[in-house]
Parts: sequence; structure tokens; C-alpha cells
Amino acid sequence: MKKHFKGDGVFKIRGEKIYVHGTINGKFYRKSTGKRATAANKAWIKRQDPLKVLAELVGVSVNTTKTSLEDIGREALEIQASAKKISEAHRKDKLRALEKKILPYFKDIPLEDISVKNIVDWINMLKENYSYTHVKFVKNLFKSIFEYAQNDLRIISHNPFNSMTVKSIDLSWEATTEVYTTEEVAKLLKESTGWFRVFLDLTFKYGFRPSEIMVIKWSDINLETGILQLQRSINTDNIIIEHKSGKGNKNHFRTIQLFDSTLKLLKNYYEVRLHKEWLFVNKDSKPFIQSQSIIDYHLKPLLEELNIKYKTLYAARRSYASIMKFSGENLEKIQEVMGHSEGSEVTEKHYISADILTFQDRKTQAEKQEALFNTLVQSE
Repeated sequence: MKKHFKGDGVFKIRGEKIYVHGTINGKFYRKSTGKRATAANKAWIKRQDPLKVLAELVGVSVNTTKTSLEDIGREALEIQASAKKISEAHRKDKLRALEKKILPYFKDIPLEDISVKNIVDWINMLKENYSYTHVKFVKNLFKSIFEYAQNDLRIISHNPFNSMTVKSIDLSWEATTEVYTTEEVAKLLKESTGWFRVFLDLTFKYGFRPSEIMVIKWSDINLETGILQLQRSINTDNIIIEHKSGKGNKNHFRTIQLFDSTLKLLKNYYEVRLHKEWLFVNKDSKPFIQSQSIIDYHLKPLLEELNIKYKTLYAARRSYASIMKFSGENLEKIQEVMGHSEGSEVTEKHYISADILTFQDRKTQAEKQEALFNTLVQSE
């Protein structure tokens, strides 16, 4: 069956007859043109605007006023924020996603003209540049805007996000980030000095996000009890966000009991601290907002000195998850410390890797397993 597309309408040939489908003023119509699919009529439909033909058949006038995606998007977010009583920080996250991830891509396309193909291309673009959780967050946000336009305002008759094509897009990805092995982690912790030693300690021993470590304050740490209260992070727009609760898939607000070794390190660092408020500051005595300078001027030079391959700063987070998992720690506890939601598949699927283990690690594990087996089965 051959299809001819033009504008927001479509001609279709069925049973040697020509039909026209389309949405006019928010209502979907399907009508027969009364014409047979002859060569002359096939040539005719190539010259026609399906919507105009359809409008004449149903006897309505076409409203040519298009809906602004930006206007409807902002309106939908305000109503969602009011109805669901989400936090101000979450509302701002959604607004920034609209402004930074949606509007720039669809800036010149009215809401009614956004097609399934537009959505598919946009999602694939996001997948190439952002994490699974962020793509899912932005995709669901955009879907909710279309739902508002369709169900509440009734200005569109169909939601492209409900198409099988969009629903079938696989948002999952295979983790390509390598991990630092147990031997490499030991070298990095042993050879690093000063504030960067403290930074790596918090990175490798707890799997904290770089965006969380960079904005820790001294007031977040009780140097007597060893309790650390994580309560802020840096978002994708390089803005420091304060968190007051630990709800959601990406939990930035959590209470952590530090290891004795970390507490001792922090107490020594406190005596020579570089700033009275922030743990880590740049050359301008301000907290780091981007991790790239830490990577370029501190991590990479140390890795080169130790002859260790650069595997990104974030790889340290995967190293933590892998070390703790293969050490026998409970998965829920690992997720609690890392800030993953309990039961999330992301931790095991994208963070835990056996690549963390050296040959000696594997040998030690095998010896432990053999000892457990032999406690019940005496085969020799």
C-alpha cells in the first residue's frame, strides 16, 4: 500500500479507493474522497493538501493558529507542581529540563506538528549525551506535557508518545565506563596527598557522586561522631541545589557514617583546611562547580605518574559499588550509601563489574568458596 504524506494529513489507498485522514482543530477524521485509485487520481493527490481536502469533505474550516510548545509546557508544569505539591527544587529541575533539553530542539515546531519521528530523533539524541535516568526523566516530562494538551485542553487528538514506535525505544545502555581495579584504587589512595587525598577517599570508599563531594561543607560533618549529612549537589546547569529530603531515584540527601580512617583523615585536613566553609575550593577560594579542572590538573597527572590508565572520575563510583559487592556487602546498603533507590536495577546492571578484581582477588575468592564448600563436603 502506497502512502502519500503532506502536512498534518495523509492520503491512503485501500481497496482501490482513496481515503484522507487527518486532525482538524483537535479532532481526528477519516473520510473517503469518493475517488478511485486511478493513475490520474494518484497524480491528483500529489498536488493536494490533505487537510484542505478533508476540511471540505467534513464541512469545517481549518483553524490555522498553532499552539506554542513553550506556553503549553510552562502551563503544564505549573499545574503539575500545584497538583502534586512537588518541592521547589524538583519544580526547578523540571523547568530547566524544559528550557534546556526540550525547547531548544523543538523551538520552531508548534505542538500540533511534532511528529513521532521528531520524538524518536530527539530521544536518540538524548541517549547519546545523557544518562539513562536523565533521559527517562526528560522523556516522561515531555510526555506529560502532551497528556495535558490532549486530555485537559483537548487541543490535540493524539499523543506521539503513545505510539508503538516511541514506546519500543530501548532507553537502556551498556555501561562503557571502565573501573579502577582494587590494586589501582590502593595505589591512588596511597600516593595522593593534601585535599585531593581526602577527595579520593570520599570518592572510592563511599561512591559519592563528584557533584556531591565538590559541595560538601564542614558543617555537614560531625568530627566527633563521624556522621556526614549529604544535602546538596550540582545540577547539569552548574547550579548548587540544596536537598531537604531523600525521595526519588537519585537521592542526594542521605546520612552516612564515615569510616574511622576517613574521620582521622578529615580531622588532620581540618587543621590545615583551605576554607572555613567548604571542604574543597578552587584557586579562587570558591567551591568547584565543574569536575573537569579536578580531572585535568589533579586526577590525570596522578594517574600518569602511577602509570594507570585514565578511566574517568565517575569510574571511581563504579569501583566502589564493585568492591563492596564482591566484598559481600548487602546490595541495599550499597544503594543507600551511593544514593540509589532501594531495589533499583541500575546499580547491578550499570555499576557493578567483575573487572574490579585482580588475579589475586579472584584467587582469594575461590579459596574462600572452597573453604565454605569443604565445611559440609569432605571430598578429599
